[in-house]
Amino acid sequence: MASKRTWSTLAFQETDRQSPDIFDVPHYKMLEKYLQLLGQDPRQKNGFRNFIVTAVVISIIGNIISTSLELYTSLCDKDMDAVIDVFPHFMAATISAIKILNIQINRQNFNKLLQFVAKQWEQLKLNNELYVLNQTVMQGNKMAQLYRRSLLTALILFLLVPLVSPILDVVLPLNETRPRQQLLKINYIIFDDADYFFYVYMQLAWGSIMVVVTIISVDSLYILIIHHNSGLFAVCGNQVQRATTNLDTNQIISESYMYKQIRDCVITHNEAIQFYNILNESSRTSYLIQVGLNMLIISATALQAVINLDKPEEAIRSVVFCGANQFHLFVLSLPGQVLLDHCAELGNNIYGAMWYKTPVQIQKILYMMQIRSGKLCSLTAGGLYEMNIENFGVTFKTCMSYFTMLLSLK
Repeated sequence: MASKRTWSTLAFQETDRQSPDIFDVPHYKMLEKYLQLLGQDPRQKNGFRNFIVTAVVISIIGNIISTSLELYTSLCDKDMDAVIDVFPHFMAATISAIKILNIQINRQNFNKLLQFVAKQWEQLKLNNELYVLNQTVMQGNKMAQLYRRSLLTALILFLLVPLVSPILDVVLPLNETRPRQQLLKINYIIFDDADYFFYVYMQLAWGSIMVVVTIISVDSLYILIIHHNSGLFAVCGNQVQRATTNLDTNQIISESYMYKQIRDCVITHNEAIQFYNILNESSRTSYLIQVGLNMLIISATALQAVINLDKPEEAIRSVVFCGANQFHLFVLSLPGQVLLDHCAELGNNIYGAMWYKTPVQIQKILYMMQIRSGKLCSLTAGGLYEMNIENFGVTFKTCMSYFTMLLSLK
């Protein structure tokens, strides 16, 4: 086996040496265009990246401003139906802005993580251990692909609904123009959006596209990074199993070679924990805001769908939007559960290994690793909420409770 990383203690420090390209990793190649569109490609110059991020945020703010003005006027008029109509779209745009700003603010940390992913991928390939990591990351890649396709499909349906009436006016014209429903319920104050339907639609459509592209890009990146972190724990467990499986009472193995194998396990475990610490530090605040806003959106869109049952176009759009947000909350929670499972599995792998045949000093090292694996690496939302499937179920039930309460008030 090739020699273990000599750079392990410096793995998360920036260097001037040429680093492997993150997009040489097959699973990240699919994200290259998305990250370039958002200005998050590590190869892009900082000035250019800042320009792209500014343009993306301005596009999203266009939707935030127009919906917030409508939200304000509806509150002033005490029109709760209008508030419920506009509130989910305002929150969705806000969530996307939070995502892109969070990854921009924590750019240095994400660059470190991506550099480490690329280096680790190359090193594990040399050590013939890549198959263990690849199994876990491949699952994350499939999840990210399903997520992107689902939200892009929902986006297309969402964009097409307002065009039904204009298309029917051309294909099956009536003596009068059919009523037109704008993409979002908005208010420009200085002019009536109905007088400039297509111009306003194009602006809102572009903003909505950037909202969805931002969400799926950032979340897909998170999915892959978290699954990579989970895969490191799987690699560590595999290394422990291999280091102890070769032991045999009738076979003499040099103690130095055994220490080297266990040292590799410790290094991998330490790197996995460092990776988790940086990842959790960079996402705590963002997760907290996103979970809170998603709960409000799901409750509001569910109520919106029920209220608009007599308006099929509006009801369908509300149902699609509600389903997309439920899926979004699920995708936020599932990778955290995967990380928890792999972290816990490491302790089981150590316990199931033939540690009792190793020298006492190595047994002490494995015991320390097992104690540390008992402290699960849980991604949290502000330290108040753990990102896992159990809490997703609790959150969904809470959303339905809010929905029931709002429906009774209605």
